[in-house]
Formats: sequence, structure tokens, C-alpha cells
Amino acid sequence: MPKRIESPVERFPGYVVLHNPLTYPRVMAFQDAIGEVQELGDTTWIKLRYTLMPGILACVESWEIEGVPEDPTPDNIPATPLVAAGELVNWLQDEITALLVEAETVPNE
Repeated sequence: MPKRIESPVERFPGYVVLHNPLTYPRVMAFQDAIGEVQELGDTTWIKLRYTLMPGILACVESWEIEGVPEDPTPDNIPATPLVAAGELVNWLQDEITALLVEAETVPNE
């Protein structure tokens, strides 16, 4: 069942719906983006977030975030204001990572 999450970023109110469960291609896209970010090493936050966007976009089913296009791409998603846009990307990365960890956790019975 898709997972709706509310944006904690004041400048970008609304919500996104994450694909749930995530398919292999979506997980690979996210993990590949994380790997690319790690390979960049010492660079700007803007470049790191831009590099991460394809992985995030692969995991989001729908966007209802004020100021974000209905069908965002790495080239049209807002990068400013810098702090708020960074908070948006960080929040999505954290939520998707939590979804991956949740999927890996097997309850003990």
C-alpha cells in the first residue's frame, strides 16, 4: 500500500506518496543515486542533492507539495531557497531510507 508522508518543511507544505512496496528497479535507482553521491566526494551540496534526485523521484508515486511541479524532474524541482530545498531533499532521503530499512526488518514471532 502506498505510503503518504507529510512535509515537515515550512516553505514546502504538502505531502508525497511513496511507492510501497518499492520494486527492484526503484530500490536500485535509489541505491545507485546514493552510490553516485558517495563517489562525488568533496563537492557542493547543490551537486549532491541534484545527483540524488533521480533516486528520490523513482520512489515517489505522487507529489502534492506547494512549489513543486506535479511531475518533477531533477531539472525542474526547486533548488531555492537553498536551506528549505535542502531540507526537502534530506527529508525525502530519510523517509525512503526508513522505508528500505522497514522492508529489511523481519519481525520475530
